[in-house]
Amino acid sequence: MVMQKYLKSCLRMVGAGCLAVALTNSPAMGAEKLKVTLNWTPGNSDIGIQYADALGYYKEAGIDLEIEPGKGSGTTSQLVAAGSTDVGLANAASAISIAAKGAPIKIIAPIYQSPAWGIISLEDTPISRPKDLEGKTIAIPPGAADIPLFETMVKVNGVDRSKINVLSADAAAFIGLLAEKKVDAVSAAAGDVMIPLETKGVKTKAMWYKDYGAPIVGLSLIAREDKLKKNPDLYKRFVDATLRGMSAVIKNPEAAVDALRSRNPDAQPKSDLMEELTKYEIVNICGPGASGLGKPSADVWKVTGEVLTQTLGSLGDGGIETKYTEDYLPAQLPPCP
Repeated sequence: MVMQKYLKSCLRMVGAGCLAVALTNSPAMGAEKLKVTLNWTPGNSDIGIQYADALGYYKEAGIDLEIEPGKGSGTTSQLVAAGSTDVGLANAASAISIAAKGAPIKIIAPIYQSPAWGIISLEDTPISRPKDLEGKTIAIPPGAADIPLFETMVKVNGVDRSKINVLSADAAAFIGLLAEKKVDAVSAAAGDVMIPLETKGVKTKAMWYKDYGAPIVGLSLIAREDKLKKNPDLYKRFVDATLRGMSAVIKNPEAAVDALRSRNPDAQPKSDLMEELTKYEIVNICGPGASGLGKPSADVWKVTGEVLTQTLGSLGDGGIETKYTEDYLPAQLPPCP
């Protein structure tokens, strides 16, 4: 109401010139609403989005952004497919598995071009290569996005799968299972297991999936095809702002972590976030042969398709090429670290 009275007053006094000034000084004017649903609660997985928002990149792009916590990549992918959210942050494997069943969603920009997942064991456990998994008990979360990676690593490295005892267990129990030696290893992200155990003085080591036949695309931005076609410019602006945010994270990780925690006080401790980000996450922002942030090489996409086909049986019509698009990436990509 105040703004309307001000505009009327301006027009009576000096006309359109005053109207232009008023519109310029009203940031809410013209901003398009967009909701992004994360893969989980705020942390390093979405730090690029959080930091871009803190730096005002979305506002500069004319976007009124709503950030919603998620409940897993599978759930986020389903929400995107149902049209309940505009953008999702989800593991590529989860999104592609849902798209393969006919869901009208596409990956529009990988944020982490490689997954920071692997087989994590105590330092003195005799596991240093895939073949060493034979005769061991490995814990994996039920329905986890890293299951296809595990199965691919086993297959391409000539491991006898029947000789591995796979225990389906909640990831929240992994630290206790490993520390108490109730299992020989767990399939997890480094930050979820290695860092918490290190703070307890327990040394661990990792055998990364990406080093043993499964270097697939990781956490990615996904969207519904009809929404992309309806407002392509909005999605291009969102992707550009997000990649700029990731670039800013690479340049100043401590400032990014501080911004994340100031906006989300319940996030992990700063020391844990910093160690995870600098040791295990930034190295996965770009994969081999990447053109820049958000654009993995064609070879990485090919391997991603091959890995997921082995697990899913089929990726649906058109294969992997129809499950992602580069049409919403900026012409000038931020460089890889």
